[in-house]
Amino acid sequence: MVAADRISNLHEEVIHHIMSFLSFSEAIRISVLSKRLNSVWRTFPLPVIEFDQELFEENRKQPLDEMLDSVSERNIQKMSRFSGYTEDFLRRRGPDSFLRKFKLRTHCVFDVDRCVDYALENRVQELDIRSDKEENFSSLGRIVSINPEVFAAKSIRVLKLSGLELGIQNLILTDSLIEELSINHCDSLETVRIFSDKLLFFELRCGPRLLDIEIDSPNLQSLTFDGGDEPTEEFREIYLGVLESLKSLSLRNAEIVIDLWIKENLSKLISLENLSIEGRQDSSNVQISHPRLKNFEFLNCTEEVDLELVTPNLVSLWYSGILPSSIRLTSTSTQCEARISLTSISSTIACFVALKWVLSRFRDCKLVNLEFKEQVVFPEELKERWFAPMVALKHLRVEFEKCSCSWSHVEVVAMLLQLSVCPNTLSIVQRSISQDPAEMIIKFNYSKKVAEPEDKAPSAK
Repeated sequence: MVAADRISNLHEEVIHHIMSFLSFSEAIRISVLSKRLNSVWRTFPLPVIEFDQELFEENRKQPLDEMLDSVSERNIQKMSRFSGYTEDFLRRRGPDSFLRKFKLRTHCVFDVDRCVDYALENRVQELDIRSDKEENFSSLGRIVSINPEVFAAKSIRVLKLSGLELGIQNLILTDSLIEELSINHCDSLETVRIFSDKLLFFELRCGPRLLDIEIDSPNLQSLTFDGGDEPTEEFREIYLGVLESLKSLSLRNAEIVIDLWIKENLSKLISLENLSIEGRQDSSNVQISHPRLKNFEFLNCTEEVDLELVTPNLVSLWYSGILPSSIRLTSTSTQCEARISLTSISSTIACFVALKWVLSRFRDCKLVNLEFKEQVVFPEELKERWFAPMVALKHLRVEFEKCSCSWSHVEVVAMLLQLSVCPNTLSIVQRSISQDPAEMIIKFNYSKKVAEPEDKAPSAK
């Protein structure tokens, strides 16, 4: 006896309500159980449509792949399956008036424009298209292009594109309604010019071909630029207009003359609170002067640099790289927490004397986290010539790989106490390749010395 199909006979609103408790993939699966469910599925409001090729392959049994000897043949089958799946899905769907987000993640070639057209026809607000670079699919090529008219779509508020061929070399964004824009590894771009009043968040990660960038968006709040790991043949030109609303700026491998760039642009960023500079840029003398800056990072510095900060509201400072020539902190808040990560340090007396001078600049900080990324050898002669560079520091945390000198643990603690004479806490982290980091935390309690009462002179009778 065949069981009755009770669900298919329910009202459309009731079936929609049942589908709302299912995941995206589960709702798709039940739509093929009957013509009635398939018809109801076409009108089921979907706020989010997401295609992920990696998850699609993981959820399928692939006996055909095991029969194919060629990697190329297997990848063609994967490409064909995923392309057919997405095409069939979009064909069976009706207009999606509730569609808010459309997301596609793939690593093979198929008709991306079909997906984009469907999203734009249904006035999608967030469009996320990502092509993952996968070595096994290199012989099949990558997603060829995406229609550049997507930048002018009236409905889109969030646009994220990654690993795509945009089909253009020069991107000019003017009257766009996009509020959040992310362009990652779309390597055809050579120039980018952004003049949009609506843009609030902009993320740009590119290859070495992009050399000319101009951004003048008065309402922009966050800007992230990453020049990639491949160096350029010449310095980039990155021009910023008067970005009065910008609060966060991150530059990684920007390939710019950083000291000149800061002089030309930093004063125009009157609301800036977070600044991160990392990787390749020409820098020898960097001066940061900003009344509202709260967080500053200067990371992966491979050349000696003179760093001067005039930042009265700074609460967090992170420096990583080789030992800087000098660091000068002027008008820095006593609530500032500093992190100093040194990639290498010589075991010479001169190097440790220079380290002592650099550390003395942080004597008024609330917390200092000192990290040694490589093996540290403390010179024996240092004991006689070291004096506390951070007298007023209350919280000190030191990390190192391995102390290879003959000092005992007591002597190491004694030496570190000479960095800060009267700390409230002293934390020592020793890292090892074969073991988890071992941390020792020492807390200090200080009692006030009570003056003894002076002997009273005998009263005269």
